[in-house]
Amino acid sequence: MYRFPYEVAYLPQTKLAYVNLPGLLNDGKRDRTARVPGFVSVHLGERCYLIFLRDGEPFQAARLEPAARAQVALAEVLRIAGTESERGEGGQIAYYGAPEGQLRAMLATFLHPPASRDGADRTRPDHLFPALRERRFSGVVELRRGPAHQYLVFDDGTYRTGYFCERDGAMPLGEFLRSLFTAQGAPLRVELYPGLDELPEQAGPGLVDLYRRMVGGVLRELSGPMGRETAMELLRRAQREVRVREPVVEAFDLTDDGRVRGDPVATPRILTAAAAAWLTEALIAASEHHALDPAEVLSRVAYDSRFVLEEQGFFARIPWALPF
Repeated sequence: MYRFPYEVAYLPQTKLAYVNLPGLLNDGKRDRTARVPGFVSVHLGERCYLIFLRDGEPFQAARLEPAARAQVALAEVLRIAGTESERGEGGQIAYYGAPEGQLRAMLATFLHPPASRDGADRTRPDHLFPALRERRFSGVVELRRGPAHQYLVFDDGTYRTGYFCERDGAMPLGEFLRSLFTAQGAPLRVELYPGLDELPEQAGPGLVDLYRRMVGGVLRELSGPMGRETAMELLRRAQREVRVREPVVEAFDLTDDGRVRGDPVATPRILTAAAAAWLTEALIAASEHHALDPAEVLSRVAYDSRFVLEEQGFFARIPWALPF
């Protein structure tokens, strides 16, 4: 089971089936004392899902397994965790408090590929640290031995801070670092990553679902005058056209039965721009070939969510003034 640094264990490791994960992630909305930075780890066999929280609310998610790691959609983690919880097959969950600097260091290892090798033996501190100084390296050094992860943060070749898993506070830093490099057992793995200056936000499940519903709503509006098959082909063609400049639309899947699926991983701004571009392309095509008023169609679809869409800047990205 993977282990990561933390300052406080709000929820020590426990069975996933015993925990209401959506309730845990929404605690920051109800309780001011829960508005703290940290992360939730969900272990499912050899896979570990991490949900990162800022001010008690989830803003990013990632997946870690022996041979791969990746950023993933928050909705995907919730869905998988919910399914495993219902099965009751032994998944584990924990919730830890950690400073935002540590969250940036951890996320850097998921959002960036590791730096290329430079010939130095990274498992030897007398080779690694001089090489970092010589390169004037700025970023994160991840040290992994077995399931334990440690993070060193460097700026211009100088060590600035570190986040350590299971370090005895009485042990001097230099002695602890030497122990990481000289311990017996599993081999030490050392990777270098560019750092993050800020915590990147991922569009949450609610916003993703809103844009899925918007696409589905436009499909229903167009299906009346055009027929569903023609409307679906028009939307799919518009998706293909738009993905060249807004590749995130590829994450959406318009199924043959008219449902809109997919969990795109993008910032709210990028997701909003992609959804607006897709619907604009589709409605322009519909207006050219079927004499439909795109503003009227979109206003009917968007009306119930108009305040959220306004907040996200959606209406500023379409070429029509909607009659609200």
